[in-house]
Amino acid sequence: MKKTVFTIFAVGLIGLAVWSLARGGKAKGSADALPVASVQNGDMVIDVLEGGNIQALNYLEVRNEVKASAGIKILEIVDEGYMVTEEDVANQKVLVRLNTSQLEEEIVDHDVNFQQTEAAYAEAKQNIEIEESEALSDIKGARQFLRFALLDFQKFVGADAAENVLKKLKLPYDNDTLEKYEATATALIVKAFDSKKLAESAKSDENLNSYSLEADSSLASNVNFGEFLQKEMLGDGEAEQTIRRMKEEAQVAASELSVKEESVAGAKRLFEKDFITRQTLDNEMVTLDKAELALQRSKTELELFRDYEFPKEAEKMLSNYEEALLSLIRTKREEMAKMSQIYARYRSAKRRYDLELKKRENLEEQIASCVIRAELPGLVAYGGAKDNYYTSRYYEGISEGATLKTGQPIITIPDMSKLGVEVNIHESHIKKIELDQKVYITAESVPDKTLIGRISKVAVLPDSNASRYNPSLKVYPATIEIEGTHEFLKPGMSAKVEIIVRELESVNYVPVQSVFAEEGEHFVFRKTGGDYERLPVTVGSHNDEFIQVVDGLAPGEEVLLKMPDDYEPPQLEIATKATKERKVEAGIEEEKTALTKREKTDKNA
Repeated sequence: MKKTVFTIFAVGLIGLAVWSLARGGKAKGSADALPVASVQNGDMVIDVLEGGNIQALNYLEVRNEVKASAGIKILEIVDEGYMVTEEDVANQKVLVRLNTSQLEEEIVDHDVNFQQTEAAYAEAKQNIEIEESEALSDIKGARQFLRFALLDFQKFVGADAAENVLKKLKLPYDNDTLEKYEATATALIVKAFDSKKLAESAKSDENLNSYSLEADSSLASNVNFGEFLQKEMLGDGEAEQTIRRMKEEAQVAASELSVKEESVAGAKRLFEKDFITRQTLDNEMVTLDKAELALQRSKTELELFRDYEFPKEAEKMLSNYEEALLSLIRTKREEMAKMSQIYARYRSAKRRYDLELKKRENLEEQIASCVIRAELPGLVAYGGAKDNYYTSRYYEGISEGATLKTGQPIITIPDMSKLGVEVNIHESHIKKIELDQKVYITAESVPDKTLIGRISKVAVLPDSNASRYNPSLKVYPATIEIEGTHEFLKPGMSAKVEIIVRELESVNYVPVQSVFAEEGEHFVFRKTGGDYERLPVTVGSHNDEFIQVVDGLAPGEEVLLKMPDDYEPPQLEIATKATKERKVEAGIEEEKTALTKREKTDKNA
């Protein structure tokens, strides 16, 4: 029983000791062997340090414009580093000469096809004039036939009667109405030949309706020309003249018949008195029969003309006029269809001609681009101004005899009067970068000279090429314009830049490695004699070396530059304490179990 009490007391002392050590470890500890730094007060520059390459902001980049699948070889090229002078520009000095043999062969082959295409184009153009002339003649003939058909109808029935009939049938009745009819019909024909609407209607067979201006049946067959005679509606035309002539002939025949009848009556009286012979009387009788027949024939001809010939001829002439109207429209439609085909052939020939002509001009331009002359004074550099690892692998190196691909940069002549630095800003700093910020530039080859520049351009999106090898790397290209001109600077030099973000005056600051963060809280380990203590602080802006301390430290105080080895964050301390308490509780339970077993053993003994 005494042992059990002692054991419980010992375990309790151990737990108390562990708890006391844990509480003291969170705030204090030994700091004699750790590096320290003093809190300073003064001006502080917030900057971003990056490295980049010096580039010309303006440059002339000459690329291979020859479109050849196998590429084109360089025959001549000036040495890299050659300084193009104003005199070279004035004399149009040749900088690069490419092999033109393949292009010259293509032009020779193209000339044969081009001549055939040009002849076909000229023929198609000439056919338009020929077909237009023939179409106009055909339409003119159809229009004349229509006019004659109207005149024939008017001549036969009379102008007034013809106008009345045609008005009732809603057909043109004079030259003015004929012109309106033709204009309306022509507009309908043109609309029917609208290629866009034809294409839309051809999408479905159900939408295809045949274009027609003809009536289903002849309008002339519906006219009752017999009423013209009954109601004396016939005008002073050929039919009226014919009827009048027949009437006159019938009247003459009736008069002659009366004369003959009197002559026969006298001959009979003379015969009865034996003054004439029987033969003479018979002759008179024959003459009377002839007169009667002549009168009957005249009446029959008049009746036949009035009842049959006149309606037939009138309907025939009206039908001819109606057909002439439709013939004009059909002729126009046929000529329109022919001209549409002629125009289609012409457009096809013209497109082919334009393509061949453009191809010829393109070949000539490519041949002209094989000789590259001096256009701008400056230093000659091989390749492009933006060449990188990927383009250098894709293109063959520039030299005499090298084969160029289409679009490959050949030489670049930078404008040395305006240089800048191309840098990549890490995404952690991109929010600090703004246009027109001041920048200090130091060329690595001339470290004793510091130049001044300004941010002139910042990319909106990260550089996709930079993340090919490291997808998690996000950098934003930026351009820094160097102020002034400096002869010692050359494109391609490496440079370090310091971008001035802010300039703080009279602030407290410490090295960045002395500030730590836990759960959104910043803190330092302040040195107190030979110990240290964890101290929360409020921080502000920072650069690569120092960070501003807004609240929590005073100038002259010392802080540790590294985290003490025996420091444990709060969450780790809680976990360690819980583990130790569980071990103590487990030890107590074990002691209780062992004590119970010993008591049972003593009783049994």
